[in-house]
Amino acid sequence: MAKLTDVTGIGPATVKLLSEHNIKTVEALVSISLAELQKIPGMSGDIRARAVKKAAADCLRSKATKELSTPANKIQTTVKKVASKKIAAKPPVNQVEAVEVKDKDKKKNKKDDKKEEKKDKKKKDKSKKKDKKKNKKKS
Repeated sequence: MAKLTDVTGIGPATVKLLSEHNIKTVEALVSISLAELQKIPGMSGDIRARAVKKAAADCLRSKATKELSTPANKIQTTVKKVASKKIAAKPPVNQVEAVEVKDKDKKKNKKDDKKEEKKDKKKKDKSKKKDKKKNKKKS
């Protein structure tokens, strides 16, 4: 049986969301209606929901094709998978997760920039107050 993470566009976070809505297999994901899928947080967009459903269906089709292949092909496939796992230092990141990470980074950078602006403003205010005090003492 194929895992949900085998579906293109689904990572650990999405698996968690789907499992909270009782979708724990690729088969369950394929059988759910598009409207029901769009009710799940993170799947609200029509494009995302359609893409995930299509990827799930493709995953099932490719799995069925692999099961029908000869044993020799299965051995070769296994060898390729093992070799690729050794080469890869990190698990591959799908596009959706990469976009989510970039969005989080942008938000963090904006927050950091705002904090810096506030600090700079406070410093300027303090220096203005000091200047006023100096000017009063001189007068």
